[in-house]
Amino acid sequence: MQSITRLRDRAEMLTPPLPWDKARWRDNGGPVVILLHGLWRGLRAMEPLARELHQAGFSTLNLPYPSTRMPIPMLVGRIRAECRAIEARAPGRPVHFITHSLGGILLRSLLAEDPEMPAARVVMLAPPNSGSEIVDWSRSHPLIHRLLGPAGRALGSDGIPVSLPPFPSRIEAAVIMGRRCTVPLFKHLLDEDNDGIVSAAKGRIEGLERFTVIDADHTFIQVHPEAIRLSLRFLQSGEWDEESAANH
Repeated sequence: MQSITRLRDRAEMLTPPLPWDKARWRDNGGPVVILLHGLWRGLRAMEPLARELHQAGFSTLNLPYPSTRMPIPMLVGRIRAECRAIEARAPGRPVHFITHSLGGILLRSLLAEDPEMPAARVVMLAPPNSGSEIVDWSRSHPLIHRLLGPAGRALGSDGIPVSLPPFPSRIEAAVIMGRRCTVPLFKHLLDEDNDGIVSAAKGRIEGLERFTVIDADHTFIQVHPEAIRLSLRFLQSGEWDEESAANH
């Protein structure tokens, strides 16, 4: 049964974004977790993780956004409005974030512009915090570069990620990177430890409370059991077992 559920979750995650997708709010009275997906992905990329969080006692807001159609400042403006609405929906509750890939850069951009945005703890999954080698390479391949969209094209090693400040000191942040490369198309561009899209070392950023690398690939790190376990632990307590994390 677990294998069937895992296959169902992965199929759901690969569903492309749809024009009618809207933010999905699940309220059970618990602390809030806002989920932001990555480039070329949609609402359903974070749905299995949202369900896990809800079952663990968190209220969740799964936010879709047009990742390939708008530049980062415009995407940040849309996300800010949705995040601010949480103050009315769940007054007085802690607000946390889990992001995947580009979603982490959008959150960093949002907090750079609005340092008082409610955010207690952040877990970033596979973020290109030091920029992307693939984006750098794509500049020599115009068709691929164009397909990245304006937000994706801004993720180079000299782009927006490296210009952003650390998280405000009041925020506890953790990063979980992957080291399983299941699609080796870009492997030659990346460091030895990579998830097929982002080198593990590219996830580091100043001021992190926790950082680890697990045996997960970029596309499905959100449903990797260890990523879920560590994310829940960090959101609940602001820590995780370093020895256990290092062994995965």
